[in-house]
Amino acid sequence: MLSKLIVTTLVSLVLVVTACSHPEPLQTSTIAPVASTAVPITDQMVIAETVGRATVGSDPLAWANPSTGSAGVIEQVRPGTNNPDGCRDFVTSKQSLEGVSRFNGVACPADGSWKLNGSGLH
Repeated sequence: MLSKLIVTTLVSLVLVVTACSHPEPLQTSTIAPVASTAVPITDQMVIAETVGRATVGSDPLAWANPSTGSAGVIEQVRPGTNNPDGCRDFVTSKQSLEGVSRFNGVACPADGSWKLNGSGLH
């Protein structure tokens, strides 16, 4: 009789312990990832907007793009020679991880902002 009581007690104890140690599935609310709606800012966009804010014939202007780490100086902002509609010719330098470069470009007003015309910087 004593052994039957011990077996019953042990079985009961095992059932209680295993019931407590059974992990319940972790329920969390699912949060959908937020889609990025921001358009990455390119160096060309920063340069075009800086040229647009410049006064024709102004002193050199610095530009920087924190998104890419590039920076430079815009010089020789003058009225566009081959482009109508308020376009401006300019020369800019660009310092980036690839090194230092110098470009000629044309920026034109378009839809409330400035954009590089043609093939961009060359």
